[in-house]
Amino acid sequence: ELEWTFKVAAPFVPFITEEMYQNLKTSEDKESVHLCDYPEVNEKWLNQELEFKMATVQKAVSMGHSLRNTFNLKNRQPLASVALVTRNAEEKRVLSEMEDCIREELNVKKVIFHEREDELVEYKAKANFKVLGKELGPLMKKAAGIIAELTSEQIVAILEGNKLSVEIEGKSVELDSEKVLVDRFEKDDLKVLNEGTLTVGLDSKVTDDLKKEGYVRDLIRGIQNQRKESGLNVTDRIKLTVAGDEKLKSAGAKIYKAPTHLVRSFSFSCLSQMNNNAIVIVRKKDEDKRKIKFRDIDSIYVTELLNNLIETIKTESSYEATT
Repeated sequence: ELEWTFKVAAPFVPFITEEMYQNLKTSEDKESVHLCDYPEVNEKWLNQELEFKMATVQKAVSMGHSLRNTFNLKNRQPLASVALVTRNAEEKRVLSEMEDCIREELNVKKVIFHEREDELVEYKAKANFKVLGKELGPLMKKAAGIIAELTSEQIVAILEGNKLSVEIEGKSVELDSEKVLVDRFEKDDLKVLNEGTLTVGLDSKVTDDLKKEGYVRDLIRGIQNQRKESGLNVTDRIKLTVAGDEKLKSAGAKIYKAPTHLVRSFSFSCLSQMNNNAIVIVRKKDEDKRKIKFRDIDSIYVTELLNNLIETIKTESSYEATT
């Protein structure tokens, strides 16, 4: 109902909701929307399936971003893949359905699903002295050695909630997830984070192609920020000049020859003092020049960046480019 909407929104937009309420209230209604009781939750309106789906996706994406922050992997730097492992069948179904969303949010090329967490990590088990010490007393040292020798299959069984029975000098002891602490060691270039039933692993290896794509994204971000700071409209046509050393000049010539309407004219400034840095100048008029200091990178990467710049501009900006 419209009245229900007023009451829900009243604490956030008090004046607008009050005015609307006054226009619609009857003589039987209370004097003000702020004197009405706040609506109670209608359980029938809750979409448990949708809430579970979004919570699951948010959890996976949040864990991925946490890995990026922990290991200094910038969000604008594309990565090859993210690996997902879950022991919950419903979580896996949801993550499979929302694969495109996860790939876009984490800026990865593909999402890979694994059946077992030990495909991403190696397990090492150790005894929880705080828990087992009370139970085993003088046998604790012997128990710690046995637990340290547990195989990956045995550790996985414990993580899945099963109990493992072991003999310690004639005494039977049941091990579970409270008595055994598990350390995870990533395989290859994976950076792994576990939370409950879900494990997320980011492939941290940045290949040359991925690195160049990251440079392009940085460059475009700098250009778009400068457009905003300069007060340009989205439809304003500008010139983009890239200045650099002789290697960049040859790269600029390749862009100029590209068959695209984005290249209207060609200009290139050769600045020997740049020391392989790139300076981007965006201008609407020749007298309005601003500079962006681009990150220090090797000339060959800048060359490849410029070679790929036109195609990226086509999809992410509305300006004309001259290099």
